Amino acid sequence: MNKEEILERNKKSNIDNEDEMEQYINGKAGLSAKFIFSLIILALAIFKCYKHLPTGDIWTIFMAYVATESFYKYYYLRYKKLLILGSFFSISGMFFLFQFLTITCK
Repeated sequence: MNKEEILERNKKSNIDNEDEMEQYINGKAGLSAKFIFSLIILALAIFKCYKHLPTGDIWTIFMAYVATESFYKYYYLRYKKLLILGSFFSISGMFFLFQFLTITCK
């Protein structure tokens, strides 16, 4: 094989794969998004508490997000703690949803 052929094959194989910089950027973007999402959830929950409104809907959304992330990671990594966390947050989310529905449907 000559140099051009090797470079062409390498270029074709890298089209679908992320390089390390893209993986780093995607990781940092994900962390930033989680942080901002958590701040917004917290701000909305504090505001709703201040106004004496039920917060179950806000916490249900947050618990569903964390449960989904935990189950997704468990699917690929098979760490038992992720399965336990996903189950815990799913049950908590259902509890908050039930609480919200019972309070608002009176």
